[in-house]
Amino acid sequence: MIKPGVDLRGLCPQMVLAYCIAQTIFQEKAGVPCVITSGSDSKHGPNSLHYQGKALDFRTRHLRPDQVHPIFTALKQALGAQYDTVLEEDHVHCEFDPKEPEKSEDA
Repeated sequence: MIKPGVDLRGLCPQMVLAYCIAQTIFQEKAGVPCVITSGSDSKHGPNSLHYQGKALDFRTRHLRPDQVHPIFTALKQALGAQYDTVLEEDHVHCEFDPKEPEKSEDA
């Protein structure tokens, strides 16, 4: 689900994949949809990856307190090291931010 007013223009394919994974985890762990609350819209820090289409925020306020950490942990594990997944007060922030250089085709 997408909160009304969320702008997804310029979203990179890696974030589409992250949302598909998040949707599955929210359903499996809590039986609720994963709701995107922010894409390239809203106000974020000046260097935020939201403005590059490389970050999404997922709502957590519709979860019971005992559901939040299992969902966050499963999402962080499923997405792996190329994503930064951060539990904020009222959402999970997820961004595609690989730290290692891209591998060449010759490797």
